[in-house]
Amino acid sequence: MCFESRRWTRAVVGFGLSTGLLLSTVSRSASPRFYPDDPLQIDDDRVLDAGGVRPIEGSNAFDFAEHTFIKSGDHRAIAATNVNMIGEVPDSSWFTNRIGAREMSVDDVARGPNAQDSLNIDDWSIVQEKSSGITPGYRVVDPSGRLYQVKFDPPGHPEMGSGAEVIGAAIYHAIGYNVVQGYIVEIDPAKIVVGPKATTVDLSGRRRSMRRADVDRILTRAARLPNGKYRALASRFAEGRPVGYFKYYGTRPDDPNDTHPHEHRRELRANRVFAAWVNHDDSRGINTLDMLEGGKGRQFIRHYMFDFGSTLGSGSTVAQVPRAGNEYILEWGPALKTLFSFGFYVRPWILTDYWEDAKAAGRFESRDFDPVAWRPEYPNPAFDNLRPDDAFWAARLVARFSDGMVRAIVAKARYSEPSAADHVIRTLIARRDKVLRAWLTGVNPVDNIQLSADGTLRFTNLTRRAQTRLRGRADLRSCAAPPDLHARSPDGLRARSPQAPRSAPTRPAASA
Repeated sequence: MCFESRRWTRAVVGFGLSTGLLLSTVSRSASPRFYPDDPLQIDDDRVLDAGGVRPIEGSNAFDFAEHTFIKSGDHRAIAATNVNMIGEVPDSSWFTNRIGAREMSVDDVARGPNAQDSLNIDDWSIVQEKSSGITPGYRVVDPSGRLYQVKFDPPGHPEMGSGAEVIGAAIYHAIGYNVVQGYIVEIDPAKIVVGPKATTVDLSGRRRSMRRADVDRILTRAARLPNGKYRALASRFAEGRPVGYFKYYGTRPDDPNDTHPHEHRRELRANRVFAAWVNHDDSRGINTLDMLEGGKGRQFIRHYMFDFGSTLGSGSTVAQVPRAGNEYILEWGPALKTLFSFGFYVRPWILTDYWEDAKAAGRFESRDFDPVAWRPEYPNPAFDNLRPDDAFWAARLVARFSDGMVRAIVAKARYSEPSAADHVIRTLIARRDKVLRAWLTGVNPVDNIQLSADGTLRFTNLTRRAQTRLRGRADLRSCAAPPDLHARSPDGLRARSPQAPRSAPTRPAASA
């Protein structure tokens, strides 16, 4: 059934609201279903002191093995547990509503988490060589003592990794996730300062003092610009003390505020939609960060997404492999087909023709992109639990990114090859449109329902709004699903609320 008539859609919504109000009236004598502060705008998950948490250690190898060979997490087909009575995700230490809650200007979206337009790190002291990851770099401190991590682009793909980082961070910040500030910088080798207490780790694993020769060794693996400087990404460390990462399933046992299983948090389930859009195939627990904030007795954990160097077809130091986004690292079905056909079976993604006319652009395409079939590097419990209502919530946010916003975000990458910027912009827009076609009609696409004092019911039909953006492309009405009239539970957050007194909602300041 398709949404051929605005009048029919209005009747469906009106019937659903009337039914819900009637049921609420009938059950009012038993227990109240609505409270003065409904719908909840804030999930106050900072009320209990989390000062007793200990860092969680992990590794890429263990994370891969755990999620490839063990089906971790709860895979029951249940609705997200952290949504309010109208299916929205309240602000919390995990997520802050931004583009989905207010009109954001093009400049606001492009600025992302950054507090300033540019950064100059000349003469900042190196305090430590970067000790993890595949990209070369080091850590520096600014004059006020704030710590930054510097990562260099590789010579074979200058601008690719750093460009992907700033674009991915701006998109994820606008959506609502916590991300750190990141700036494209040009480093003059003559102005690099090795601090007197700077350290590095040698091949034997021993820590020793860092010398200028160590810096020169790092620069041999970095992309040098025609002006003699080196391009890099400078990322500011988040506030607080690092306490490891979060997993995409279960809860953190030493955090008393962490009560929603992560595989049933809507913002983590819906990340599959956003990751598919930008091809963030490296979206996994190891690439997250928990930071302990607050004073003694009032500490809480803020949860960050980071490391967007593997988005937009970038593999950080090389262009991403063609398999990325199309198949798990280990996927038995295709592997067995290849084995038993003696290699005659050809995986479809092998035939994808990638545009490779600019070194700054990775393997990023839209023609063969299928949002529903998209895969991360290996299974993710939260992604596996994605439901149509989670995907619809995410698609609503993706729909808010206009073409102008996409162009402004890509401009942050400062690609020297104009063709690279043009390609990334076209591909992001085309993939955005495919995301909307795939997931915007999975449930009744009615949003922003308002009942005015004079009894007028107003709402937005998102498929019609999307049609104006998909100018002349496939009509969304032809693929619209039947309306989902299942009532949402108003108690999504109330099960964990006895710990904290309910009060009139106040929006916290947006996190970095």
